[in-house]
Amino acid sequence: MQRQSTDSPGATGRTVLFIAALGTMLAPLNSTMIVVALPDILGEFDRSLAWGSWIVISYLVAMAAVQPLGGSLGDRYGRRRLFLIGLIGFLGATILAALAWRIEVLIVARTVQAITGATAIPNGTALVRSLVPADRQGRAFGMIGSGIAVAAGIGPPLGGIVTDSLGWRWIFAANVLLIVPALILGARLPKDVHASRRGRFDLPGASLLTISLVSLALTLTVWRLDGVPLVAAPVCGAIAILSWVMLKRQSRRSEHPVLNLGLFRRPGFLPASLTVLLSNMTMYTILLSLPVFLTKRGDWSSSQVGLLLAGLSLQMIVFSPVGGWLSDHFGRRVPAVAGTMMIAAGTLPFLGINAGWNWSLYLVPLIVVGVGIGLSSASVQTVAIQAATASETGQSAGLFSTMRYLGSIIGSAGMAAILTGTVPANVEFRVLYAILFVAACGAVITSSRLPGASVQHEREQERAREQETASGQRRTPPAPHPAPGQPESIHGR
Repeated sequence: MQRQSTDSPGATGRTVLFIAALGTMLAPLNSTMIVVALPDILGEFDRSLAWGSWIVISYLVAMAAVQPLGGSLGDRYGRRRLFLIGLIGFLGATILAALAWRIEVLIVARTVQAITGATAIPNGTALVRSLVPADRQGRAFGMIGSGIAVAAGIGPPLGGIVTDSLGWRWIFAANVLLIVPALILGARLPKDVHASRRGRFDLPGASLLTISLVSLALTLTVWRLDGVPLVAAPVCGAIAILSWVMLKRQSRRSEHPVLNLGLFRRPGFLPASLTVLLSNMTMYTILLSLPVFLTKRGDWSSSQVGLLLAGLSLQMIVFSPVGGWLSDHFGRRVPAVAGTMMIAAGTLPFLGINAGWNWSLYLVPLIVVGVGIGLSSASVQTVAIQAATASETGQSAGLFSTMRYLGSIIGSAGMAAILTGTVPANVEFRVLYAILFVAACGAVITSSRLPGASVQHEREQERAREQETASGQRRTPPAPHPAPGQPESIHGR
């Protein structure tokens, strides 16, 4: 006899929201903590900065490539199961990273962290969709957005303090504080109702997706490495284009594609994906480039830079739930457009960036960008998740997260390509921020294409119309009375 959960629906919703937030926080925490520890890591292993860049890029690329795979596996084998497997794998990779005896081992451990984290994150999001009522999902995703902002905000100062006091290997101990409670609570969640093992897994699609993203990252960065011929960049670009064309063909041929490109044809999914790509590209590149500018062009210390960047992350923490509440009450488009307009407005002053600015000239635009990210993030994510059917939720969450990481990859690689020399000139930073401003304006345009109401509400209206049509068909001629225990309509299940 199957054991029934004793938790109330409300308690289950709160539990899944809490563990999904813990799991999602692992990604930004581990992508920002490591940055401040890179000098110590490279010094211990006596390696160049090029190796340090791969510690960061390999993590981002693996996260972007594997999240659709993780979501697809969750749809097939159970979201709770894949969520827990991902957390256990992340814990094992964390231990390996802390004990790494060579930098190559550390890069491998970081890559495994990203792969296992990419297995857990989309399935945690899908569990929220399954177990949290639709009218509260905007606020739920807003709370998850706050968790992401908290993790991203505390990553650099936490990494710096731990590295200075205990050594860089101890920064990975923070992961244990997130993983252990998520595992304990996640084991108590009810089993999935949409898991299905039917069909063959799309291994060719997963391979092509990985090749295309790795080739894209190499196209943007390989020509900056010493001793690499210039022809390497166009060769990698050709591989990226060819693998993407093959991936599109594979997605049409596969019964269960790892990258369900058909989701881009669903109402709201394409503008939501483009909005998160452009917004995240803008925000992430600002966070990466400002420390370089302030330490190279000015005389700022690491602690001063960390406090300044808190002006952005703190606003995300505060305004992400506000954006979710606005999304649930006024529709998805309004907070998304308002937020992206603020991102563009906050990026604009950096086109005239100068080392002679005082702290307020940096802080005010960062606050505006942070408020914009907070207001828009929940609406955009909710549109993307609700655009999919219940059985496609994992694929939708994975593809959406891939678009978010793709924005970070393009932004970080573009920054490396534009900022040249040991001390980049002011004009190089202004060119970079001009590109980011254009990207932010693009996000305003794409967010204006989001549906005004929730896609979930539109789907419920469509179901109601289908039920009315079905009722009319049953009345002419009269349908026989259903057998005892047999449902009258599939919609009533």
